[in-house]
Amino acid sequence: MSALWQRLRRLAVPPEGNLGRRPILRLVGLLLVAAFAGVALANVDLSELVETLASARPEALLLAMAANVVSQWLHAGRWAAVVRPPGVRVRARDAFAPLVAGYAVGVAVPARAGDFVRAHLLARRTGLSTTSVLAAALLDYVVGTATLVPLIAGLALATPLPAWARDALLAFAFVGGAGLAAVWLARPRAGHDASGRGLAGVWARLRAGLGAAHEPSALAKSFLWGIAGWGAELLVAWFSLAAVGLPTTLQVAGLLVVATTAANVISLSPGNAGPFEAAAALVVAGLGVGAAPALAFALLYHAAHLLPMFALGGIALLREAREGREPRAPLADVVDAVEVHEPRATGT
Repeated sequence: MSALWQRLRRLAVPPEGNLGRRPILRLVGLLLVAAFAGVALANVDLSELVETLASARPEALLLAMAANVVSQWLHAGRWAAVVRPPGVRVRARDAFAPLVAGYAVGVAVPARAGDFVRAHLLARRTGLSTTSVLAAALLDYVVGTATLVPLIAGLALATPLPAWARDALLAFAFVGGAGLAAVWLARPRAGHDASGRGLAGVWARLRAGLGAAHEPSALAKSFLWGIAGWGAELLVAWFSLAAVGLPTTLQVAGLLVVATTAANVISLSPGNAGPFEAAAALVVAGLGVGAAPALAFALLYHAAHLLPMFALGGIALLREAREGREPRAPLADVVDAVEVHEPRATGT
C-alpha cells in the first residue's frame, strides 16, 4: 500500500508541476474557502439551508452529474483534437482519463495544479514532453473561451443580458481572439527543433505543443467539440435548477454557465470552492431567490461538477499508479516506427 501511495503522489505532483510554492498556495486557497464560508454563515439561515438541501430532487441531481460526465468527455475531445504528436492520433478516450485525474487533483490542490497533472499523464501516453502537452492544454482553453462567445451572443439575441454578462461577452471575445492570435504567432515553423535546455528549451517545447495551429481541420474539430461541450454544460445547469425547483429556462442556465466559468478563470481554492458558489448564488439571487435557497442551489450545482470528476479521476489515478505505466518511447522513436497508417494512442 505504501508503494501505491508513493506512486500516486508522483502522479499527482509531476516534476514540471513542483513549483516550490504549494504550501503558500494551499494556505491562500484554504483562507479563501474560510472567508466565503464565514460570509455565507453570517448571512444565511442554516435551518432553511439544510431544509432546501434535504428537499432537493435526487433524480435531477443525478441527471446533472451525468450531463457533467458527458461535458467532460466532450472537453476531452476538444483537448485531444489539438494534441498533435507526429505519428500518433490522440482520441477523446485517450484524453478523458488524464483530464478527470487532473480534476480530481484540483479538488484537493489549489491554483490549477490539476492542469499540470493532466498534461503529465497524457504526455506519458503520447511520448511528448509534459511542457508540449501543457501548451496544447493552453490552446484547448483558448478554444474553450472562443467557443463560449457564440453561447453568450445567442443569449443576447434571445433575451436582454445583465450588464455583467455583456461585459463577460466582451472579455471572453477579447481573450479568445487574443489567445488565437498569440497561438498563431508562436506556432512552430517547419523543421522546428524542440530540444535544448534552459528557458530556450522550455520555449521550444511549448511551441511544439502548438502544432495544431498548422492544421485548420484540427482546430475546426476542437471548435465543434467545444460548442457541444458548452451545450452539455447548459444541461448541467438546467438539471441542477430543476433539483431545487428553480425556473428551468435557457437564459438562467446560460447565465449560470457564464458566471461560473468566469469565476473559474483564477482558481486559487481547492475545487474553486467559494468563488464558484458565490457566482452561482448571485445569478439565482437575481431571480428573487432568498439567500439560503440560492446557496443551497450553488452547493448542489458545484457538487454536480465535483463529485463525478473526483470519483472518476480517483479511479483513473489509481489505475495509473497500479499499472505503473511507463512513458511511451521518445517521440523520435515513435516517428521512426510508424507506417503509412498511423497507429492510435492506447487509452482507457
